[in-house]
Parts: sequence; C-alpha cells; structure tokens
Amino acid sequence: MHIGAAALIMKSSMISVKLICVCAILSAMAALPTENHESLPASSAANIVTIATAAYKLSTTGNATDSIRFTQTAQITASGAFPVLKMKSNDRVVEATHGTLSSPRLKTESPALFPLQSTTILKQSIMQETTRTIENGNNPHNYACPAECDCWLLENPIRHVSVVCALPHINNETDFSVLNTNTFPSALTLRCDPLSLRKNKLYPFMFKGLHSFIALTFFNCHFKYVPEKTFYGMTALRELYISDAENITFHTAAFDNVPFLEDLSVVHSEMSSAPSLCHLQSLRFVNFTDNNIGTLQETGLLCNTTFKNLQEIDLCKNNLRKISINISEISDNLLHFSACDNKIEHISEYSFMGLYLLSRLDIENNLITSFSRHIFQDVNDLTVLSLAKNRLSHFPSGLLSHLRNLTVLLLFDLSLNQSIFNEIRNCQNLQELVLKNNFIENVEMSSLDLFSRLEYFDISNNSVRTLPGNLFMSLQNLQKLNMSGNLIETLGKDTFSGLSKVDTLDLKYNKIRTLHSDCLQPLLALSVLNLSYNAIENLPSFRGLQNLYVLDLRHNNIKYLDSSSFAGASGIGGINLNNNRIQTIGENTFTNLQSLVLLFIEKNEIDYIENNAFGDASIVELNLRNNNISDINLFRHSNFPSLRKLDLSHNNITVRISSDFCSRFQGIETLLISNNRIQAVSSHAFESLLNLRFLDLSYNRISFLQETALTTSFSSVKPFVKLQGNPFRCDCNMKWMKKWQSSPYNNNNNMIITDLLTLTCTIASSTNVSMLYRLATDNFQCQYITDCNSFKCSCCNLNACECLIKCPDSCTCLYNSDRSANMVHCDRKGLDQVPKEIPPAATHLYLDENNISVVSIHSFTHMAYLEYLSMCDSNIYTIDDYAFERLSSLKTVHLNGNFISIITPKTFFELKNLQQLSLSNNRITLIEAGSFIYFPGKYKLDLSRNMLSKVDDNVLFEMSFASSLNLSGNPWTCDCEFLVGFDNFTSSNVEKIPDFSTLTCTTNTTSPSNTTILLANTLLSNLCPGITVRHTKELLDNTVLVSTLTTLLGTLVIVAFIVFVLFWNRDFLKV
Repeated sequence: MHIGAAALIMKSSMISVKLICVCAILSAMAALPTENHESLPASSAANIVTIATAAYKLSTTGNATDSIRFTQTAQITASGAFPVLKMKSNDRVVEATHGTLSSPRLKTESPALFPLQSTTILKQSIMQETTRTIENGNNPHNYACPAECDCWLLENPIRHVSVVCALPHINNETDFSVLNTNTFPSALTLRCDPLSLRKNKLYPFMFKGLHSFIALTFFNCHFKYVPEKTFYGMTALRELYISDAENITFHTAAFDNVPFLEDLSVVHSEMSSAPSLCHLQSLRFVNFTDNNIGTLQETGLLCNTTFKNLQEIDLCKNNLRKISINISEISDNLLHFSACDNKIEHISEYSFMGLYLLSRLDIENNLITSFSRHIFQDVNDLTVLSLAKNRLSHFPSGLLSHLRNLTVLLLFDLSLNQSIFNEIRNCQNLQELVLKNNFIENVEMSSLDLFSRLEYFDISNNSVRTLPGNLFMSLQNLQKLNMSGNLIETLGKDTFSGLSKVDTLDLKYNKIRTLHSDCLQPLLALSVLNLSYNAIENLPSFRGLQNLYVLDLRHNNIKYLDSSSFAGASGIGGINLNNNRIQTIGENTFTNLQSLVLLFIEKNEIDYIENNAFGDASIVELNLRNNNISDINLFRHSNFPSLRKLDLSHNNITVRISSDFCSRFQGIETLLISNNRIQAVSSHAFESLLNLRFLDLSYNRISFLQETALTTSFSSVKPFVKLQGNPFRCDCNMKWMKKWQSSPYNNNNNMIITDLLTLTCTIASSTNVSMLYRLATDNFQCQYITDCNSFKCSCCNLNACECLIKCPDSCTCLYNSDRSANMVHCDRKGLDQVPKEIPPAATHLYLDENNISVVSIHSFTHMAYLEYLSMCDSNIYTIDDYAFERLSSLKTVHLNGNFISIITPKTFFELKNLQQLSLSNNRITLIEAGSFIYFPGKYKLDLSRNMLSKVDDNVLFEMSFASSLNLSGNPWTCDCEFLVGFDNFTSSNVEKIPDFSTLTCTTNTTSPSNTTILLANTLLSNLCPGITVRHTKELLDNTVLVSTLTTLLGTLVIVAFIVFVLFWNRDFLKV
C-alpha cells in the first residue's frame, strides 16, 4: 500500500508547477503510519521521504533554493508533527508493469471496439513509469489501438503491449477480436463503468481470438458468473486478476482452457468457493483476499497431488474459523502464507508441518487464544512472522525459540508482559520488533542485550515507567525507537547511550518532567524527535545534534524561549511548540536556525517578542495563532524573505494594519489576522505583497474600510479576502462595497471579497444590524456635527461662511456620498418645538415621537430643499396657517398619530410638489373645500382612522386626482344626502382606494343603538330608496361638466400665452 503511494508520488513528479508538486508529495505522505506500524517494514517507512524528495527534485525547473526549501517542507510534514496539506487526486491504478516511461503519447486508431450507446467513456489508464505510449513512430508491431482503449509499449522481454479499455459494460455484443495483437505477447485491462445500469455478463468464447495475451484484468465489472470456455483461445494466459465482481461463482471447468495459468487473483468479489484448480499445476500465486471463503477446502487447492510451483497463498479478509489441515498438502514449496483478518480461533499443531521453505507467515487480527508448542517446529527459515491482534496473553515455553532466522516479528495488540523477552531471546537476527499495545511494565538491560541487529523497536502504549541507564547499549544498529504512550517520567544522562544510529525517537504521551541536560547527546544521527504530550518545562541541550530536522514539543509546560533553547541544532527544519505556556520569545531565539522552514507556536500565552527574535529567518510557514500578541510591531527587527504563510489569528492585535508591517513579508501568499481587535487598515496596506493569494481579516473590530485598503499591485491572480464578523458601519464612505457587490471580479487591482453576501453592518440612522447586500445605495450615509461642502464653496476654511452648517445639539445629521441628500434625525428627543438650527440644506427631517403641540408658521423657515418631513406621534394639535408655505420642494409629509382636527386650504398652502400626505390616526372631523387644490395630480393621500363623518362634494372632487386614497376607519354617515355622492365617488375610484372593501357608514350616529354597514356589500337603493336615478345622473353630469370646463379653461390660457409670445416677438419674426 505504502510502496504504491510512493509510486504515485514519483508519477506526480512530472508536474511542472512547483507548489502543486509539493502538495501532491504531502498528500501521499499523509498516508504514512505515524502512530501504528502494523504491516509496513521499517525500510519502506524510512525511505518514503527520500522517494518523495527525489520526486520533487525531478519536477523542479526553477530556483534551486526554492526547490530545497519546499522539499524540506515536504520532509518535515512527513514526520506527522505538522498538519498536512492534502490534495485529492484521481483514482490511479497501476496496471501495466516492467518498463520505463520515455515519450509522449500519439495513437494509431482502429475501428471501434464496442457498439457504444454513449460517447462518454471513463478512461483511467495511468501506467507505471516503465511504459511509453504507442505512437506512429515508435510502434514496431504496427498495432492499431482501438478508439476506446489506451495502448502502451512496454520495454521488457515478457510483455510488449498493454491495452487498457474503459467500457460501459461487457456482454455478448462486445467484440474483442479487434484487440488481437497477433504474435507479440500483451496484457489486457478491462475497466467497467460502475454507474452503468446494464448488467455485465461473461459468455463462452468471448475472448477466443486473443491467443497472444498473457495477462487479463477485470476492474469493477460486477459480473456474477464465469461460464465454461470463457477463456477459450487464450492459451498464452499466465495472469488473471478479477476485482469487484458480485457474489461470483465459477463453472467447474471455467479454467480448463488456461492450463498454464501462473497467477490467479479473485479479490473483493464475495466469492464463497472456487472451482477445483488441481489441473493448474503451473500456479505460483493465489490471491483470494476480501471474499467469503469459510474453509481451505473452498479454495479449490486441495488435490490428490501438491502444487509444485505454488509459492504464495493470500486468504486475508475472509471467514476462515480454523485451519485444521496440513498446508503442505497444498504445496510443500510455499514461501508466503497469509490468513490475516479472518475469524480463526484454532490452528492445528500440524498445519505448518513440512513447510520448510516458508519465509513469511501472517495470521494477525484473528481470534486465536493459544498455540501448540510445536506448531512452528518445521518453519525454521521463517523471516517475517505476524501474530498481532489476537487474543494471546502468553506463549508456551519454547514456541519461538528455534526461529533463529526471524528478521521481522510483529506482536502488537496482544496481552503480553515483560516475559516475552525471554521467549524471543533466540531470535537474535531480528531487525524489526513491534511490541506496542501490550502490558509490559519494565525493560531490563538483559532483555535487549542479544538484539544487536535490531533496527526498528516499537514498545509504545505499554506501562513502562523507568528507563535504566545504558538500557539500549547493545542496540548499536537501532535506527528507530518508539516508546510513546508509556509512563516514563525521567530521562537520565545515560538513557540513550549507544544509540548513535537512531534517526527517529518517539516519546510522546508519557509523563516526562525531568530531562538531564545532556540526555540527547548520544543521539548523533537523530533526525526526528517527538517529545509532545508530556510535562516538560525546561528543554534539554541540543548541542551536537547536527542532523536534527523535526522537533515536536506540543502540549508541554514550556514557558520561555531564548537564544540557548535550540543552540547547536542549526540544521533543524521544523519546530512545533503548540499548546505550551510560552509567554516571551527572547532575542535571537531562532536567528541561527538557517534551515528552519516550519515554526508552529499556536495556543500559548505569548505577549512579547524581543528584538531580533527571528533574525532574517528562512521560515516558510509561521503559526502564532491563539496567543496574547497585541502589537505586530514586535516583528519590526526581523525579516521573513521566505515566508509564504503567516497565521496571527485569535490574538489581541489592536494596532492599525499598515504597509510598514506588510513590508517585512514580501513573499507571503497567505496572511491570516482574523479574530483580533483590529479597528483600522491603512490605505494601500497590502500593495507590497506581490504574491498574496488569501487574506483573512474576519471577526475583528473594523467599522470603516477604505476602498484603497484592499488595493493590490497588478497581478494576473487577484487575492481573496474574508471580512465577515466585523462591525461595519455602512456610511457614505463604504458605498464602494455596493459597487463591488455588483461586479466582484472587475474591480481593477482590488481583492475579491469571498464572503460579501454574509457581511452585516449598521446604518447611521439605525442601531439594527442589516445584511449589507440588502441595503439600498441611499442607506449609505455619513454623520456630521458641522459640515461645509468644499466642492460648492470656497470659504469653508473661514469661520464665517454661508455654506457652513451645524447640526442641532439634540439631533443626528447625515449626508450621503454625493451630498445630494441631507438627513436630520430629531425623533424621540422630547422636543416641544421644531429646532431653530435645522440646517438649510436638509432634505429629510425626522421629528417623530416628540411633544410639538403646535406647528407654527416659523417652524420651517429657510428649508427650501426639504423633500421629506415626518412628524408622526408628536402630539400635534394645531398646524398654523401657511406653516408649510416655504417648503416648495416638499414631496412627502407624514403626520400620522397626532391630534389634528381641522384641515383648511391654508394648512398645506402652495405644496405644489407634494407626492404623499399621510394623516391617518388623527382626530380630523372637518376638511374644508380647497384643502387639496394645490396638490399636483397622482399624489397619495391617507385619511384613514380619523373622525370624518362627511366631506363636501368639492373635497371629493379634489381627492379624485389622487393616485392612492385611504379612507377606512372613519365614522362615515349613512345619511342619504351625503351617501349618494360619496358612494358614487368611491365606486368611480375604486381602483385608487386600496381599503375600499372595508369602508363602512353608521346610521343614527346620536343613538346608542347605531348600526355599522359595510358599503362594499350594500346596494345604495336599499339604504336610500327615495333617491332616484335622475338625481344620481345629475350629480354625475355636474361632475363631468366641472371637469370639462376646467380642461377648456386651461386650454384657453395656453392659447393666450402663445399669442402673447408671438406678438411680443413680431419684429424678430419679420427679420
């Protein structure tokens, strides 16, 4: 599995983009077993970083220093001490083998292989690097590759061509004859579409023409049955691989036509039994993993004679419950036998008898509770043995004593104690010993003195408390030591004496509090050191550890760092100090660490960083999130020329972010400053960051942000920025955000706000929080106390200037970005009169909820620009005549909820531009004729919920010019003298009266037993039977006559004006 990951890394090395390659390397490294070591040999784990580094170097075509820097980052991340950036790649399967990739691909097409119903074909054909694609110029066999397939020329003497075909399905319509490669040996891989609705099915003779193919592979084809003569004609077939079939069964003669088959694999196919394989005497390898086989008899391998060539059997992940036969009856030349991940409870004493050549035995993760003492007596050549994850608590004496050739012994996840060391004393050739997850309490020097060849020793997750001095003295070849998850409290001066070759030491999850200052000095080759999750307060000396590259100190009690903390470890590349109690970083702490590329000091208590703490650091990623840093000027004496990512989120930074701060991080790509207390960002603060790709300013205290604050230098890639969670105030200076909202990707050199639709803000006239994207442009207003429009006036700098305006003390004054609107809010101030200091430039005036009983003639002097007036619920009883006379620009008046009782022609005199008048919820009983005569047509009038019982016919006529009229909630009288005209008026203007359906009238208003009648549901003739149709017609005719005369009079005035103009200019016309 892990070697496959390395192969994919090598394949990714062909990508030319440097950062993408690094991500691919890190992604593959994420699969490394950092805390378990179940089946991967130590050599594989040790070499993975080397392979990844080599892969990266293959792809590097740029600056050599950058190449080394990013390769170092990949190596550090592989240690597991740092978070890994994971990149999801396509599912790649190595299908062709034994060759080298050497040239680009061109295809020679042939007629279509399949009668496809769809042109979409799933093609996944990534070959090993030992292949090259067939081209017109490098096709010595002149093979025509079918359109649905990819064909690869293999540079090895066994296979010449590999054909990989992606199919929607397989059935009797599939014509495989066009795949014939004539005389040269080839390999065929068929990949079916798992989403296809058509069932796949194999048929006799379907491969009859493929006599030159030596390998056949099925992926995801989900067929259920392999009939007789399926492989008829494939006489050269040597390898057959079937994966992901469905409850697969076989005809008893399914393999009769492939007598020379050597490798047979049926995996993950729900197979319960295989047909007899006795006639396949050339078999070398049988792989039946991940099926439903319950006994060895169901493998088809038990015959009257043994398989002389069979060397490997893999039955892992089945339903085996016991092994009661002698496996040598299948083959006495067997080299490897695996039955891991089954349900085996018992293995016969004779099961391995006669397997003199067996070198690898894997029976881990079963239910075995005991072994016979003599079970391994004939497997003296065994080199790899895994008994892990069973129910064993002890071994019978002498069980392993004669396995002197063992090099790998895996005994993890059992219930063993320290007596196991006596049982394995004769296994002196061990190179890898894994004893993790047992109950070992102590290790004596005598327990290890015979294992001088040991290279990998894992005794993690036991109960070891003490490590005697010179304990490991005899382990001169040890390279990796894992003692994590124990109860160790102290590391003495001689604890690691003799371990001069150890490159990886893991002591995480212990209780280490005391370390001798020189305890690490014997570890001259140490490269990776993990001391995380302990109780360390003082660091040991790293003097002389020139090879130390990864240092993990997470979750300890370290409080202070200074220049001596890492002295002597100048080659260190990554340090993780997360979750300590560090308060101060002293001067020159990291100055001499010229190889340092990753530094994590997250979740500490840092509030001070001394001068030159970092020097001219080579750091690529610096993580200081979740600390108490308040002043970013602490970095002013350090430069970070290599820094790509800086995380300062979740601190207490309050200072303004400026270009001076950013100038120290010229190469930065990711800058995270979220969850701080930042209130301001300077204009052009980030323009010097030419490589910036992502900026996070979210959840700070920024209320105002200039558009130029997010300006960057010209770049083909615009940076992304996050701003949500800031208490923005949407005033006139923030109006630019609305422009960005409409075209977020077309804002010159500005950043792209990724969370624009989630931003909230408060507007100046309200304390309510609103979604910014829902606000109208007019809502973006600025507050002022004094103001002077310098665009219109030249005297703004003088004390006496006609343009200088002052906001009343009890009010709030606002203007929009272009000053076309000037809003004055004096609502809810307890005023008993209109303030005299209202700015003359006011366009909107709000006086709601005050105690202004009288609106006097002097209330609105010098307000020629006022367009909107609201005085709702202000306890107004009286409006003086001509009070609004000077408000010639007034368009909207709201006087709802007051105590006004009479409206006269002088109340709203000369409001010729009025568009809306709201008088609802007053006590109006009388409206005199001529009150609305000055209003233009199409105005809105609200008289609802007053005390009107009747109005003059002339008033009805004036109201007929309104575009909207609310009249409900008044006690209109049912008196027929009034009702006839009123009914005719409302019926004729019903489309203008939105509350017409709720209009009522009241009979006998002086009687306590009056009756309310809904006019919309009542015929006028029923209420007033004495009124004739003639009277109604006369009233209508009078209305029409008045309207006609008014129109005629207007026409005569216009004609007279034209005649006058022509007469006045008669001399000019003569010329």
